[in-house]
Amino acid sequence: MGSRTRIVILTVLALLGVAAMAVSAQLPFSYGVIQSSCAPWDGPAVEVTLTTEPTQCGRTSGPYLAIGVWRGLPIRAGQTVKFGAGSDAGFASRCAKVGDCERAESGTVVFERYQEGASAAGRYELHFKGGETRKGTFDVKWCETRMICG
Repeated sequence: MGSRTRIVILTVLALLGVAAMAVSAQLPFSYGVIQSSCAPWDGPAVEVTLTTEPTQCGRTSGPYLAIGVWRGLPIRAGQTVKFGAGSDAGFASRCAKVGDCERAESGTVVFERYQEGASAAGRYELHFKGGETRKGTFDVKWCETRMICG
């Protein structure tokens, strides 16, 4: 095999590897759970944990998005929650694993369907440092947890 052929083959393989990494880095966070939570001042809140694969209550591993809402409760179908400078509605973070998270600089979550204690569905768009945007849809089931705030 000639050296040009080898170079072409290696270049194609390298490009395919880079493309595969880019696709895996942008897997959609469409699965997850929703549950009661506490706001920073110990008031009531709702937290949505979004994952790239189906998950169960209390079993988050691998990368995930965490979205907390503590203003405008109770949430209702059609509600839009905005995060960012000057907003105290809640937070959104992307996490490589539990304890290794980065807050979004801004974002929007729309709850197209919401049934307290049962499920929620909607869409999100979150903006992070460096210009990265994560957006997608979600359909999550409610996790019953005992949460005592205050």
